[in-house]
Amino acid sequence: VVGDDRRPIVFDIRSEESVDLDVDPQRSLLTPHFLVLCVSALFSALGFSSVIPTVARFVATELNGGDLEIGMALGVFSISAVLARPWIGRLGDRRGRRVLIAGGSLVTAVVLAGHVLADTYGLLLLARLVMGAVQGAFFVGTVTLTTDLAPDHRRGEAASYFSVAIYGGMAFGPWLGEWAVGRWGFDGGFLVGAFCMAIAAVIACWLPDFVESTQPNVGPSPDSEQRRVLFYRSAIWPGVIMALGIMIFPALHGFMPKLMDERSLGDAGPIYALYGLLVIAIRLACSRLPDTLGTTKTASLALLGSTAGMLVMGCFVSRSGMFIGAAILAIGGSLLYPALMVAAVEGVPVNERAQAMGTFTMFFELSGGIGGPVLGVVAWMTGTTVAAFFGASVIAASGIPLLLMWKRRNPAIT
Repeated sequence: VVGDDRRPIVFDIRSEESVDLDVDPQRSLLTPHFLVLCVSALFSALGFSSVIPTVARFVATELNGGDLEIGMALGVFSISAVLARPWIGRLGDRRGRRVLIAGGSLVTAVVLAGHVLADTYGLLLLARLVMGAVQGAFFVGTVTLTTDLAPDHRRGEAASYFSVAIYGGMAFGPWLGEWAVGRWGFDGGFLVGAFCMAIAAVIACWLPDFVESTQPNVGPSPDSEQRRVLFYRSAIWPGVIMALGIMIFPALHGFMPKLMDERSLGDAGPIYALYGLLVIAIRLACSRLPDTLGTTKTASLALLGSTAGMLVMGCFVSRSGMFIGAAILAIGGSLLYPALMVAAVEGVPVNERAQAMGTFTMFFELSGGIGGPVLGVVAWMTGTTVAAFFGASVIAASGIPLLLMWKRRNPAIT
């Protein structure tokens, strides 16, 4: 049992426990707080991703749902996540990052455990709606604290290291969920996901509320003066560009398995494993690339990788073509987020970063909620699944001129 003198009071949101970091340009990023943050994020990603295949199979087998019902059960998560983002960001700036991370994980664990009571489709949709909002709190809190803990000139490197934990959890979570369902049934799958979330919440208790910085909390920005504006304007451009770049994921996760089944190309699991491992390897090896090359060059390289990878998958529909395409896609998957995250918080006051990150990360959900239906319509109108890959390629490529336009409007962007 940890003594009261060592255990943070996580949910006392009036407390403003902070840690003062010595702003030494050469200090290590791998501080105790940063490592705790990454471990908490790893377990959260494990819990979140482990229930994705579980929900789909549960709807199809237990609730007798079809493709539309499965898509709604997975996509409704994005609706509440997007709607809750602005208020989550403000809560993080006013009450601290820890309440978002620990509180969001704990409530998500309770909601996931409550999935076992969802014996109707309506109850399942309700549980997914609640989960989207509270899981979004964890994500906003973690990415904001990542920027807080890193020196300004090493934020891209910090984002690369942090995302390794996220991608590690996302890579192995579905396997964990399938194992749990096979051993204990659907209830076991949901409870294992809840257990991972609970572990993330406990670990997050040792994170600070705020990080003191030598950067002043400059007075009200145009965004903060207009409190009724739901979105932090400086984070919209990088968020939109990121959304275009990651609309490849509906094609990769939704349409690739279908295409491989249609062409009898075998199991998609090894291809996902290759993609995940390459993303982790590139982010570790090139962790300083966003800080060295700057936002424009790094994001352009990432968008080119996403575009080329989708084209390879669409043009060479074979098992080897899927492997090669996934390897090229890893360039985009590894570099786009760190580069644009740096730009999203550039010049943002410390006391408004969570709001900026709330807007920026909102585009993750928008991409997933819009990308799947758009690519589905493309495939339906052309009568071939392959068209979804070409559609994703065009969408990713459209991010490049938008990036250059943003650069012209904001010359300060590196």
